[in-house]
Amino acid sequence: MFRIAATGIVSALLATGCASERPYADVDLDDLVSERQDRPWRPTTGEADPTGAPTDSERPDAAEETVRFDGGPTSLLRLIDFALDRRPETRAAWERARVAAAELGIARGAWYPVLGLEADFYYTREIFPANGFALESDQVALVPQIALNYLLLDFGRREANDDAARARLFAANLDFNRALQRTVRQVQVGYFTLDAALGRNEAALRNRELAETVLEMVERQVTMGLATAPDLLLARQELARARFDLEATVAEILAARGDLLTACGVPANVPIEIVRITDRDLPEAMERRVEDVIDVALRGRPDLGAAIETVRAAAAEVRRAEAAFMPQVGFEGSVGYTWTEFDTGTDIPVPGSSTTTYPSDRTSTPIWTVGVSGSWIIFEGYIRENAVRAARSAQRAAEADLEAARLDAIGETWDAYFRVQAYRRQYEFGIALVRSSEEAFEAVSSAYREGLATITTLVQAERDLQGSNATFIDARAELLVAAADLAFAAGSEFGRSTAPDGPPR
Repeated sequence: MFRIAATGIVSALLATGCASERPYADVDLDDLVSERQDRPWRPTTGEADPTGAPTDSERPDAAEETVRFDGGPTSLLRLIDFALDRRPETRAAWERARVAAAELGIARGAWYPVLGLEADFYYTREIFPANGFALESDQVALVPQIALNYLLLDFGRREANDDAARARLFAANLDFNRALQRTVRQVQVGYFTLDAALGRNEAALRNRELAETVLEMVERQVTMGLATAPDLLLARQELARARFDLEATVAEILAARGDLLTACGVPANVPIEIVRITDRDLPEAMERRVEDVIDVALRGRPDLGAAIETVRAAAAEVRRAEAAFMPQVGFEGSVGYTWTEFDTGTDIPVPGSSTTTYPSDRTSTPIWTVGVSGSWIIFEGYIRENAVRAARSAQRAAEADLEAARLDAIGETWDAYFRVQAYRRQYEFGIALVRSSEEAFEAVSSAYREGLATITTLVQAERDLQGSNATFIDARAELLVAAADLAFAAGSEFGRSTAPDGPPR
């Protein structure tokens, strides 16, 4: 059955985001994102998956896939699985989570030393007079070395940057989970809307058949002299209206089918046939109090957890901005070798010789340096002061957004809860309404055949039956949509038990 009793709520998704302690605080980077774009992220405290996050080659390429829904009617479960894997919005949210994981890795890089290879090469020539001669000197030097730099003390700047990046990662993961839930809801709503359109089409077909039956009855009555020409015109009018309504339902089916396919992330012109919803697939009566469901929503909605992590990221940014007023102390060290070649000579021959002498000298010397350096910016045009102001305002804005999200969650849950209750009662009343309308139509039809009822009464009974069927179909569709909305408002676990998985039995 389609159960909406606030079971299956993703408390694990936000137990971490809403609690003061986060058990996933020290998880390896490879374990900090979902492995697939169609599966929710869950915080873990165990060892990271050795396979790590998916690579670009593992990511499904929806553009290359040929979409086909053949082999019979497609169930809601299959469409949900397909949409989670196919829908661009979920893929984008998944990639944003991967970006946030990489940015956390960048922030963690500040805790490591910087190791680099440096090399200097230079050539120097000097010309200067000496004892009536113009002397030249050439010097060639090569200085390769390995340098290491490590930041020893920055008064919390790195910690704040790491905390901010970590919070943004968790927010991105929770946003990804919410995107999955949003996809499920949109597919459910599209599916229920299409099913309702198909139901209205079936009702319109039955109404056309009734109108044809009424017209035949009137024609027989006219032949026998028991009905007048206006009666016949009225019956023909009702048949024309029934045919008009039938064509309108065809347009509704096409529009609903396009909306469903779009929600699944495929073109609207793809042929599809769905498994029809039966009474066994409807939500049962809600037994939990609305306060309990609201409490579940406040503890379980991923978007609230993301808002909490956004506040934490903003608080970390404040700490980082404030740490900019403090000095920085670092370690510097290098080791290398110097190769130098020094040549001298004169521009005139040496007495008794026809050549110029070029004495030379070559040296190689190991070099190393070790030191501690520090820097402290005293004034830079109030840049740091304004950065702190901006960070604090951003934190207050994030806190306000969190409160707004909390109020929205309560309001959405409240509204969906009572809509489920109301539409459940309407659905039950609709069953009785359709049954009574059918009995009334049969009674009026029999009376009309016997000359005991007028055509106006018969047409009105026909219209009442049509209206009762429409009311019943709408109430059932609204019940299903409200149930999907309640599951979404409460942060429900993807609702995979909320739909028929095969042909009706």
